Amino acid sequence: IMNRIPPCKGVNEETQKALDRSLLDCTFRLQGRNNRTWVAELVFANCPLNSTSSREQGPTRHVYLTYENQLSEPVGGRKVVEMFLNDWNSIARLYECVLEFARSLPDIPNHLNIFSEVRIYNYRKLILCYGTTKGSSISIQWNSILQKFHISLGTVGPNSGCSNCHNTILHQLQEMFNKTPNVVQLLQVLFDTQAPLNAINKLPTVPMLGLTQRTNTAYQCFSILPQSPTHIRLAFRNMYCIDIYCRSRGVVAIRDGAYSLFDNSKIVEGFYPAPGLKTFLNMFVDSNQDARRRSVNEDDNPPSPIGGDMMDSLISQLQPQQPPQQQQQQPFAKQAGASGAYPLTSPPTSYHNTVTPSPSMMHTQSPGNLHAASSPSGALRAPSPASFGPTPSPSSLGITMGQTANFASPHGTIDPSSPYTMMSPSQRAGNWPGSPQVSGPSPAARMPGMSPANPSLHSPVPDASHSPRAGTSSQAMPTSMPPPRKLPQRSWAASIPTILTHSALNILLLPSPTPGLVPGLAGSYLCSPLERFLGSVIMRRHLQRIIQQETLQLINSNEPGVIMFKTEALKCRVALNPKTNQTLQLKVTPENTGQWKSEELQVLEKFFETRVAGPPFKANTLIAFTKLLGAPTHILRDCVHIMKLELFPDQASQLKWNVQFCLTIPPSAPPIAPPGTPAVVLKSKMLFFLQLTQKTTVPQEAVSIIVPIIYDMASGTTQQADIPRQQNSSVAAPMMVSNILKRFAELNSPRPG
Repeated sequence: IMNRIPPCKGVNEETQKALDRSLLDCTFRLQGRNNRTWVAELVFANCPLNSTSSREQGPTRHVYLTYENQLSEPVGGRKVVEMFLNDWNSIARLYECVLEFARSLPDIPNHLNIFSEVRIYNYRKLILCYGTTKGSSISIQWNSILQKFHISLGTVGPNSGCSNCHNTILHQLQEMFNKTPNVVQLLQVLFDTQAPLNAINKLPTVPMLGLTQRTNTAYQCFSILPQSPTHIRLAFRNMYCIDIYCRSRGVVAIRDGAYSLFDNSKIVEGFYPAPGLKTFLNMFVDSNQDARRRSVNEDDNPPSPIGGDMMDSLISQLQPQQPPQQQQQQPFAKQAGASGAYPLTSPPTSYHNTVTPSPSMMHTQSPGNLHAASSPSGALRAPSPASFGPTPSPSSLGITMGQTANFASPHGTIDPSSPYTMMSPSQRAGNWPGSPQVSGPSPAARMPGMSPANPSLHSPVPDASHSPRAGTSSQAMPTSMPPPRKLPQRSWAASIPTILTHSALNILLLPSPTPGLVPGLAGSYLCSPLERFLGSVIMRRHLQRIIQQETLQLINSNEPGVIMFKTEALKCRVALNPKTNQTLQLKVTPENTGQWKSEELQVLEKFFETRVAGPPFKANTLIAFTKLLGAPTHILRDCVHIMKLELFPDQASQLKWNVQFCLTIPPSAPPIAPPGTPAVVLKSKMLFFLQLTQKTTVPQEAVSIIVPIIYDMASGTTQQADIPRQQNSSVAAPMMVSNILKRFAELNSPRPG
């Protein structure tokens, strides 16, 4: 029996005393045939946590530690004692976190109580289950070898066998917890990130071939690059970058990660800005939230709807606000040396001096205001998306988004690695020691609250999901406020975060049918709206490069995002679909309207939208299509008839075969060129590929063949290309195709040209 265990290094005295008081007994026993196995039994009382495990319901807890004594070591040697002391230190380290967690439980937000439960606490390991069905688990224990906390993730119950969505940010969670071992903060991060990560994990990450002209090079569609527990970076085909910041109260902030956080004019090396991203993201903004914020462009150029007297009164209301030096003396911040519990007291007095709270907020404590010690924003302490980058005005980014569940979140620190804070260059230097000397884009950023659209001048507007009264128009926006002015689009607009709800983010990242297209016309490749937008932007970028290489003439256009070019017979306009921003649309105008039917032009435009510029967004399909556009008019019209048979197979019910116009060479095609290369060659002769699929009631048994066809423009003859077939391929089908083409040539006189 051991009378006293030596104190542990790195554990404060209060925790050490509490652990010693709870230890009732410590006994070592020697077991095994050769007396080489030591078993240490620890008996604890007054366990600080109640778990749901049936084995942990008694007044005392028994912990058994087993050690194998090596044959080279004497029985009861020094090695066993060292291993026991390491385990005891692990128990003490975890006990310190558990004590702090237990003290915070009475004040923990209700949504975290519903979100999580303590499944197991056996003094060596703490296992928490969380989620709607408690199907995800997180395990915390101290690693005495690495001298750091080790976190592992898993799934339980009906979700067992599935992957935990937080595995994506496991490393970042572990680093955060070792820096700030606070269980409540960890649960808050898990709560804020679970829904966004579930959506992010639906994105395709498998490398694909044939996306560029280098057909043998594989490109990853989406690369998920966690930057912190609450900051996820998405790289699309190594070209475009999307930053997703997980915030509280069920929202995320999304910005174009190609722009520098501190200077909108600088681009992050290796990425390109995505034109039109801001407009696309605004299509997914919740209308209730959008009503509480004015447009970002308007904040850059406020319309001054109020007179001078009213402005003076507003400024006078802001004068009593305490300077940051006095706020640092407020007793609401976490005291140095404290155990980590955050007191839930009233918000600072200056809060009431500047803002009259609405009745719907009177019952709500605001722990976000507890950490004003290091904050340059004064009394209005709220986790604002304005901290993401150079923002022109806090109102547009939802500075009133403070949530009641972050009393354990380090909002008040200026630690850049913290998951809930980031130094904002929009704040002017001088009020905050350590703030970067970066000039903001607008004078409106110098005084938070002076934007006429800022709800903080009227009342702190709660989120609609947390208050039944938050969605009223009287709280969301003053009735006397004029509509925002229409301002020109700025190239760096997407660098300013766009606030989306979790449900909107799920729609943005979930694979879905292409909107606005008949299901029969849409391709078989199902992708998310974000992938469709970024893929369309990439295809538009490829088209600009292809036009310069092909025999096409580029036409200057003053419309942003519009490409115009012409061939010998057609004028073409390519732009994103303004209704969805998820597809590229082609508008064709013939030079000689008498040569074309309107139906033919519509088929050509629809074929471009659904088969050329659509998923999976391959550059070589554009190359093949632009070659077709450069063909003589009668040849292009014949190709359009084939495209019509592909787009509308039901209109040709008398045919026994379905036809597809191959824009890239399929893998099963004759070995004329590597698979994925453009399948259209247009010189003195024209080479193209058709895929014929037999119509049958059993699709699995349908026969499909690839037919390479050569059209001689000089003689006007059409024949199957004489290409050696693969050894295993059948000869009957190509022979039948050749015979049909010969019979066609006999019955129809050649049309040279």
